[in-house]
Amino acid sequence: MKRLIKKGVTLLELMVVVVIISILSTIAVGVYTKEVARARYSRARAEIRTLEIAITQYEVDTGQTPPSGSGITIGPTGIDIGGFAIGSGYLQLALRASLNGDPYDPLSTRWRGPYIDWDYNRLGDSNGNPITTTAGSTTPLGQIQLLDPFGSPYQYITAADYQARGGAPIPASNPLSTTETYFNPSTFQIYSFGADGIAATPPGTGDDVSNYESPDL
Repeated sequence: MKRLIKKGVTLLELMVVVVIISILSTIAVGVYTKEVARARYSRARAEIRTLEIAITQYEVDTGQTPPSGSGITIGPTGIDIGGFAIGSGYLQLALRASLNGDPYDPLSTRWRGPYIDWDYNRLGDSNGNPITTTAGSTTPLGQIQLLDPFGSPYQYITAADYQARGGAPIPASNPLSTTETYFNPSTFQIYSFGADGIAATPPGTGDDVSNYESPDL
């Protein structure tokens, strides 16, 4: 009568299996991370396009584009940047609630908004903190930002403010630089800092997402 010999798993075989699983996990995580980044960049491009359309409609109705950057609202007499020029605070206010923050009694009688439907969870302060936090609750209306899919404020500058507020210039290597100084010379620039949360040089180029260049991914 034959004896059945039970063959166990050796330590070497077990180590090989562990190594294979580790390699597959690393590949899977890398692919997943890359796809998540792609999805966020796609969403940023779509949101910038949505904002362009909303700004155009706002301009048609009111006769002007929303002011650049962010600041302290002063209604009904007007607005004041209050030394706070970056971000998209005035853009979100103009498109969502009129510049005085009151959609039922807007600063301009020609205002027909809201022009965008923006998730409240995607509104925050200049550091990307949600307005639902304590820090966010103390943020003036004109400094509440439209946050990009990466959690940073969108940046918005009108053509009249390019020089004063750092609009993105056209590189000397671009043939248009012989006749134009800035991208979108007669309209506005909108851009996201992208995944790294840092402005490229010039802003809106490189891995940034903007309405004037595609990100280098």
